[in-house]
Amino acid sequence: MIDVADRTAFPPYRVAFPPLPSLLHPERALISRDLLSAVLRRRRPRDIWSAPETAPESCDVAVVGGGVRALGVARACATAGAKVALFASGEIAAAGDERAWPVVRAAHVDRLRSATDAAAPAMLRRVARSLGGVPIDVSGCLTLAEDSEALGRAAARIKADGAGAWMVPEREVVALSPPLAGFSHAALYEQAAITVDADALALALAGAAVAAGARLFAGLGATALERDGPAATGLLLGDRAVRAGAIVLADDFAAIRLIREGNGRLSLTREERVTLVTSGGAPAIGPALAVEDLRISRDRAGALSVSGPLGADALARRLLVLAPALAGLTVTDTEPVTVWTGVDGQPQIGAAGIDGVWLALGFGREALSLALPAAEHLAAAMSGDRGSPAFEPFAPTRGPGLRLEELVR
Repeated sequence: MIDVADRTAFPPYRVAFPPLPSLLHPERALISRDLLSAVLRRRRPRDIWSAPETAPESCDVAVVGGGVRALGVARACATAGAKVALFASGEIAAAGDERAWPVVRAAHVDRLRSATDAAAPAMLRRVARSLGGVPIDVSGCLTLAEDSEALGRAAARIKADGAGAWMVPEREVVALSPPLAGFSHAALYEQAAITVDADALALALAGAAVAAGARLFAGLGATALERDGPAATGLLLGDRAVRAGAIVLADDFAAIRLIREGNGRLSLTREERVTLVTSGGAPAIGPALAVEDLRISRDRAGALSVSGPLGADALARRLLVLAPALAGLTVTDTEPVTVWTGVDGQPQIGAAGIDGVWLALGFGREALSLALPAAEHLAAAMSGDRGSPAFEPFAPTRGPGLRLEELVR
């Protein structure tokens, strides 16, 4: 199995975008190899990782995963006083689905996500201030869809819920995002949505978790759950065992493997996507963009991240049809990304059917937006509090049928 966190498994390439008509002829595109883009080549401090041979014999909370959602759980639990150990089979850094669209917003077309993510931008601002070193940009977000009526109904519900988002006419869409000159539909605009450096956020959370007493182990993946009858009592790390009062599975691939080894199953479905990263200096796009199944953001250096269904060439063509002004950019990196959701399209967050196991899985295309709220909820729930009621529909033990009934109500 390929570890998507291992970016060397998918060597990126560089494509010089010709004007749109020429792009329809792939043989005219200039393609060259590039081992790693500057975006993914950040140096990571190693002094905060613990050596694998020093793994503890026991801990209060064992977290499986190395991305923002796992680090958020580790930090929240350690801050609450728990003895925490985090185990990642690969590197400890933002996961591919977290980097694909590094946008945190409160207003979602999905009603349940609007409830869980309502405080996400404010929470990110607070965490970024306390941690330091996390570049954020209150860029806003435009959600565009051809079905303007359905989007309008969602906007009315979002406004009634108190979120700061509203519909804007097509002429205002172009004013907010000039590259979308050919788009002829109204859009949902959330002014307070934030674009963040996902890798910087991961590193800051890692440092804060260690400062609170957590221990982080990169390259030390769990191979199985240690069981005592129906309950999970710890993790097996190859030939070693770590006893844990609670186990949090915050990595979809790892969770599927661990649950399957225990003759169980997870109700998750996968979507294969790809992320393109362009060179810096791209034209300003204004807010981050959610266009049907595309997700587009721009960092402070002017590099665009474009996430969509698999097929880098087709994705590039769709981008240029949407925004012809972006022709001429260079793609400096491509990364295949597997996005997981529950079978009903919703995440699974909370206590699992196995005693002692908690899940933070299936976050979907907008994984980063949910990471911090989910971490705070899980830390509270594991300490005996109720946590946030907004997460109750995402409880893994509720099942898709009950979730659908709740959504209808």
